[in-house]
Amino acid sequence: MTAGSAHARSAGNRRQLTALLVGAVLLYGVGVVHAQPAATAGANGTTVGGSVALASLWDDETHLGRGAATAVEVSTPLGAHVRAGVDAGWFRHSRDSGYLAARGDVLHLMGRADLYVAPRTWTVRPFIGAAVGIARTTGALTLYGSGSQGALAATTRTPWTHTKTAWNLHLGARVAARSRLAVRPEVSVGAIGTTDTAGALELPLLRLQGGVAVEWALRR
Repeated sequence: MTAGSAHARSAGNRRQLTALLVGAVLLYGVGVVHAQPAATAGANGTTVGGSVALASLWDDETHLGRGAATAVEVSTPLGAHVRAGVDAGWFRHSRDSGYLAARGDVLHLMGRADLYVAPRTWTVRPFIGAAVGIARTTGALTLYGSGSQGALAATTRTPWTHTKTAWNLHLGARVAARSRLAVRPEVSVGAIGTTDTAGALELPLLRLQGGVAVEWALRR
């Protein structure tokens, strides 16, 4: 596979995932239009929870793969329209396009703040927010060439390890399911590191993610 076709494939992957995220946001918007305010809504105090998501990672030109992401979190309200919290998570990504394989892991610890555009009494509360923290990414790129009888054989393996600042922007909706339970679908776009070409990767790394979190209130 040529460098040009590899770049085209990477760009195509980006467009496909971006289209999926945009579609999720549009579907969410339709749901919000039809949401009705409730007399009371649950899980408005301090909550603990966890999330699962599908995430994808790129450096400057290379798609480093996609995979499942998980996180645990704690958050608390700061007034009627803001929630702040901390989350810690892990994400394993992989790709294998024939000529190039990438496998890696990302660990993160981030503080986040969300602005809600509906009152607490609403069952469905849209929000936008941001998060800032630190992430550690480790992994390896493996290049393949032609071996005996035309079979692919590993020719170069280049590991990477980076511990960098990270951020993301996210949006979604918080749905009060019961008095102490809330479900929060959201999509996010973020980055790890700043401009840096040292090592196997070209920073910053771009991360796109879509998933759902479940929150449990510590008190009614």
